Amino acid sequence: SKIQQALVATRHHLREWSEQAAIQARLRADDFTASTKKTFAQLGAELNKVTGYEEIEVLKRRVVDQERQIEAVRRAARDAKLDYQQAVLKRSESQREVNDLLQRKSSWTDNDVLRFTRLVREDHSLEQAEARAKCAVNDCDHAVDTEFSELTRSILARYHEEQVWSDKIRSAATYGQLAVLALNVFVFVLATVAVEPWKRRRLARTFERKVEQLGAQTEERIDAAAGDLSERLGAQEHALMEVTRVL
Repeated sequence: SKIQQALVATRHHLREWSEQAAIQARLRADDFTASTKKTFAQLGAELNKVTGYEEIEVLKRRVVDQERQIEAVRRAARDAKLDYQQAVLKRSESQREVNDLLQRKSSWTDNDVLRFTRLVREDHSLEQAEARAKCAVNDCDHAVDTEFSELTRSILARYHEEQVWSDKIRSAATYGQLAVLALNVFVFVLATVAVEPWKRRRLARTFERKVEQLGAQTEERIDAAAGDLSERLGAQEHALMEVTRVL
């Protein structure tokens, strides 16, 4: 029983420890991801600043803002045209009703007289409303043209800066390739002028040392052979002397 309780408690502690470890691992991973994103964002910003791409980003945002602005102006222009159409329609209906009343002027009633008087007064207001609506349409059309021209200039400026930036990058790449080529040529010349003679001198010195070593070894072998030969001759001479003495 106590063993089972101990096992249960151990499993519980292990489960809690594994959950805490998983939570800590996720937190560390999230922190690492956020830090990495921040670092790459900073590096990208610095790279854009160094290469001049930051100005292009500004022009991109300006183009986006200009597109939003022209969309708002176009929306206002559509609304102004609808208002103008409504104003024209109201005045046309009023004039049509006035013409109908004039056609049967001989049979007017008191209500017709009051209606005609009211329509004449309203026509002046409707005419002014139509004129204001027309002015609003003209103003909106002018604003659309102005914003469209500004958008065109922004796009052209962005395109120009992108071309300049692209030329700079290509020039930098060309200069980099030339620098690499010059470095290779310098290394080749250095190897030809300095390294190769040094290698030849080193090889010559190595060859001389080998010759000297071989010469020394040969002399040692000759000396050893001569000494051995002298010892043998001495031994033979001694043997002959012994033989001669015996005889």
